[in-house]
Amino acid sequence: MPIAQERILPGRSYRTTANELREVSAVDQDGVVYHSVFPGSAGLMVRTPDKRLALARFAAEAQSEVERPLHRPTGTPA
Repeated sequence: MPIAQERILPGRSYRTTANELREVSAVDQDGVVYHSVFPGSAGLMVRTPDKRLALARFAAEAQSEVERPLHRPTGTPA
């Protein structure tokens, strides 16, 4: 089920139907700025360059919010 547009927020992560993990860095009138994250070699996470997508499309493709305990937005207490 798609995520409501109001719930797409910077600093949060979302998983798509294609199992892509997307981390949001900014949301504005024009859309969502995000990057994809996936496991790389030696247990490291690989991050793609930033991408931009319309908010409605991002929300439609996002199927669930993913809590990432080791990834905390700046200023969020541990």
